[in-house]
Amino acid sequence: MYNVHIKDSNFNVTLEAPHRLDVAVPTLSVDELPYSPPPTSLAGSFDPEKPPPRDLLDFPDGGLRAWSVVIGAVLISFSTFGWVNSFGVFQTYYQQNTFRDQSASDISWIGSIQYGLIFVPALFTGRLLDIGYYNVPLAVSSIIYVIVLFLVAECRTFLQVILCQGVATGFLAGMLFGSTPAIVSHWFLKKRSQAFGVLAMGSSIGGTILPIATQQLFGKVGFKWAIRIMAFILAFVVLIANLLLRPRLPTSNVKGGLFNWAAFKNPAFTCCVIAYNVTLLGLFVPLIYIDLSGQASGLSPNFTFYLIAIANCASLIGRLSSGILADRYGALNALIPFTLIGGIMSFAWPYVTSHVVPLVIVTVVYGCSIGAFVSLIPSTPARLGGMNDAGRRIGMAMTAMAFGAAGGPPLAGAIHTRSGGFEAVGLYCGGVIVLGCILLAITRHLAIGKWAGKF
Repeated sequence: MYNVHIKDSNFNVTLEAPHRLDVAVPTLSVDELPYSPPPTSLAGSFDPEKPPPRDLLDFPDGGLRAWSVVIGAVLISFSTFGWVNSFGVFQTYYQQNTFRDQSASDISWIGSIQYGLIFVPALFTGRLLDIGYYNVPLAVSSIIYVIVLFLVAECRTFLQVILCQGVATGFLAGMLFGSTPAIVSHWFLKKRSQAFGVLAMGSSIGGTILPIATQQLFGKVGFKWAIRIMAFILAFVVLIANLLLRPRLPTSNVKGGLFNWAAFKNPAFTCCVIAYNVTLLGLFVPLIYIDLSGQASGLSPNFTFYLIAIANCASLIGRLSSGILADRYGALNALIPFTLIGGIMSFAWPYVTSHVVPLVIVTVVYGCSIGAFVSLIPSTPARLGGMNDAGRRIGMAMTAMAFGAAGGPPLAGAIHTRSGGFEAVGLYCGGVIVLGCILLAITRHLAIGKWAGKF
């Protein structure tokens, strides 16, 4: 070993420089050494403690054009998730009028298929976005979506309703919404979770206004014209959204097809997808059955109908507040407590259905929690990798969520049919939601290597 005397007191040590064994370096204490993350990060390219690369610092993170894209995303969310979240009105109408011979579990399959299929196309649309195709597929899907909405009014049999309102409406709604979170990601970085929260407001507003409007139209103009009028309204909303939504980042040359299996080599991403599925097995069940549960306990149908609108309206609070909190403390750090509260409310829901005030309180708190969950769905998958593959990665996560979203309501319906009440349904919903929260906590640990920290 050579002895090298360094006289320059301003000598700087650069950890990234190659280390030479034949050169002595100044002795530093452990406290003086800067932290260097391990070379292989479970979180892919995301490091919550590290500033974004230089080429990502040009994100607008605001301004007229960026927020106009968010407005377009809100309109898409309004006309897709907002409409799907209104199915509770149809559940009650079909059970009391059109399909009286069908069980509640059978009818719930219509809504379940919608909830499930709305996530599936994200796999295709996300990949199409990455390779440069967005506005043309969006326009074509919008036209077909509106046509299908009109066709629901012409359905005569239960099978036709399942195929049209369940399969076609759900899948095409997913074609419209699938890439929307990724488009918003093109325009926002530091305020991304906040932008996602504003995006998710669309489903809250839609889930509040659309069921009330539909219910009123059922009584005034009948089922067929109620559907037609709502289809005209949604057609106008979708048209404006098509004019506002535009991608910003250049086409990605990431190799692979629609599905990137390599993403699942990241344990954090895999655990996140599993957690989402488990949570969705129970999260939307109270929203579908809260109207019927109130009526079964003796409350007036004129009141219980508004519980769906109350829950969707309350979700606005969760969507906005969770986005702000996520940007400050981390997406999962906001998502886990909100979702846990939703699980607690699911446990409590069946025991307050005969009392107006407690039922409204539970509905409001529950609505806030589901709003936060929906708002923050894209945030974690977006952070578990690079932006060049964000569309496909978010799409894969959302497509995989279809299993939980589709399976939850029928399982709850079967439990209700067998038990004869909603107490067992509440235990089921709350249990799977709490389990989902535990899996989300494990996801955070896998991503950052510790149980507490910003992520």
